[in-house]
Amino acid sequence: NVIIFGETGAGKSSVVNLLAEADVAKISSTSMGCTFQSSSYPVIITGSLFTIFDTAGLNEGDPKTMNKSNAIRQLYQLITSLKGGVSLLLFCMRAPRIRESHVQNWRLFHEMICAEKVPIAIIITGLENEEGSMDNWWVKNRDNFEHHGMRPAGHACVTATKGKKKGDNQYLFAEEYAESREKVQKLIVKCALQKPWAVPKIRWFVETGILCFKNEIMGKEVFQMMERCGMSEEDAKELARELKE
Repeated sequence: NVIIFGETGAGKSSVVNLLAEADVAKISSTSMGCTFQSSSYPVIITGSLFTIFDTAGLNEGDPKTMNKSNAIRQLYQLITSLKGGVSLLLFCMRAPRIRESHVQNWRLFHEMICAEKVPIAIIITGLENEEGSMDNWWVKNRDNFEHHGMRPAGHACVTATKGKKKGDNQYLFAEEYAESREKVQKLIVKCALQKPWAVPKIRWFVETGILCFKNEIMGKEVFQMMERCGMSEEDAKELARELKE
């Protein structure tokens, strides 16, 4: 089981289509996004079957789309409910720069929910116009990831679009697109766990006292959300309550 996650517009569904070599996942040309629930897609890579999960954008805040905490809750429930465990997290982001929300989502899911026991790799999309090799982007930006404590097990600098059609079955970025598919395939094979890890649910709150005098206090993970993800106590408690349900 390989889970692709990231913000709306990062190109998650396009990466699924890239791997499947077909338009199996619906994509949106608007900023609203169109993936509201996780969907799974079987993909064969070098003779092995991988199940790729496409997930809702984690920055959804528009009431017309999906509340951000709802997207986080869905991803948390997916990760902790897969009986076969999780072999790899694929964090998808669009160039050119790292945002604070990228760091927050990375830490929440890789460091806290998966306790760093599931490898995480990164796919950077939108590099079809990068001068020279698409990999030049990583050379120029790797230190920024290090600075934020984001140390992926591997990376792939790609384009997830074929570009405009310029003739019979010819596309502007056909060469870069084919190269990108090979990169992502190699990334998955290289980084995925041979023995998947079954991610346990987190005990966000702890009960103290006895009988009618019971009280609920924050578990250590709530404090970790405040410390690692830069959340206020109020926001951390609110998110923890949603994830608890």
